[in-house]
Amino acid sequence: MVGVDLGLDNLVVVVLNMKGERVDRFKTEHSHGGYEYLVARLKRLALSQQAREVLVGMEPTNYYWKQLATYLNQLHLPFRLVNPFTVNRRREGDQLDKAKDDWRDAFKIADLLRTGIFTETQLRCGAYAELQIGYATYWRLRQDRGRQLALLTNSLRQVFPEMQQVLKDLTGQTAQAVIRSGPAAARIRNLAWPEFLTQVRQVATGQRLAVSQLHRLHSLAQTSIGLTDGLESLCFDLNFSLSGLTLLDQQTADLTTRLRQHFQTLPEAPYLCSIEGLSELSALGILAETGPLANYTSGKDLIKLAGTQPTPKSSGRAQRTRTPFSKQGRSRLRLVLFWATLRLLSRNAAIAHHYQRLQRRSQQPLTKMQAIGACMNKLLWYVWHVSHTHEMYDPERWRLTP
Repeated sequence: MVGVDLGLDNLVVVVLNMKGERVDRFKTEHSHGGYEYLVARLKRLALSQQAREVLVGMEPTNYYWKQLATYLNQLHLPFRLVNPFTVNRRREGDQLDKAKDDWRDAFKIADLLRTGIFTETQLRCGAYAELQIGYATYWRLRQDRGRQLALLTNSLRQVFPEMQQVLKDLTGQTAQAVIRSGPAAARIRNLAWPEFLTQVRQVATGQRLAVSQLHRLHSLAQTSIGLTDGLESLCFDLNFSLSGLTLLDQQTADLTTRLRQHFQTLPEAPYLCSIEGLSELSALGILAETGPLANYTSGKDLIKLAGTQPTPKSSGRAQRTRTPFSKQGRSRLRLVLFWATLRLLSRNAAIAHHYQRLQRRSQQPLTKMQAIGACMNKLLWYVWHVSHTHEMYDPERWRLTP
C-alpha cells in the first residue's frame, strides 16, 4: 500500500504492507524522472516483499494528482483517491498534539488504502475530459461575470442611481449606449433633450434604441441625487466594467459553442436531450459532472455523487425531524440540478406532478424546498434510466404508473 503526499515540487511516499508495518519511505521529484524513479523503486520493493500487487493512493490535490494518475494509467498500475477530510480527521484522532507533516499524511493515506477507505476513480478521456474541464471554465466565467456586473452596478448607482428605475437590464443595447456616452446625471441635466439623444445615438451606431426610455432618463436626471464630483473617473470605471462584461459574454458564448459540439458526439446526448423540458446546456452540465453514465450501476450512485440524498441526524433523545441533503458530493452538479429542476417544474408534466404530490400527501408532506430536492433526485433517476436502457424519454409513461 503506497501513500503519496503530493506537493508542487516533490512527492512524499510511504509504503506499508497489509499488516500496517512501514517497509519503505522516500521522496522523489514531481517530474517525469521522479515518476520513473517512483515506479522502479516500487517494483523492486514488491519483489523483495513478495507482494502480489502494488496499490497507490493519493489525495485529489489540485491538478497534481491527475498528472501522476495519467502516468500510472499508462503503466497499468492501479491507483485510488482518499478523501482529504478523512485523512485530516484520522491523523488528528491518532495524534492528540495535532502535529502535521508530509510523512504523517503519506502514512495515513497508505493506511486508509489498507483499510479499504478510498474511492474508485477513473480519469476522463476524450470528449468527457473536454466537457469536465470546459464546464468548470464555463462556471468560472459566469462567476466572473457576476462580479463584473456588481462593479458596474456599484459605479452606476453613484453617478445616476435612478437609471435602473427605467433600464433594469444594464447589458441591454439602450443601457450600454447610455453608459458608453457618459451616464452621469449631473452632466445629462445640462444637456437639452435633443443633445442628449444625439449623444447616445452617436455611440449606438446601427442599434435600435428605446427612445421613450431615454426621454424618461433625461427627465429623471433633472432631480437625480447622483454625485457631482469625480465623474470622469467614475465614468471611466463604468466603461471599463462594461467592456469586461461584454468580453466575458463573448468568451462564454464561444466556450458554450465548443462544449455543445463535444456533447453532441457522446452516446448519452440524444437520450438526455429527449427528457421533456431539459435544455441541452443543462444536460451538458450534468454529463460534464458525472462522466460516462455507463460507469454507474444505479440512479442511487448519481444521487450519492451529487450529495442530494436525505441524511438524518440523531443522537440519543435529540433527533432532527428534517432530513437535509448530505452535501457530501459535487456542489456544481447540485447547482446544475437545482436550476434544471426549477425549469422542469413548468415544462415536465411528470416532475410537476411529483412536486405537487409530495406537498399534498396526507402523511409527512414536504415543504417546497424539500419537494424540489426530491425532484432533483427524480431527474437523476430519469437521466440514468434513459442512458442505461438506451430509450428515449416517454412523457406519458408516468401516467401509466400506479
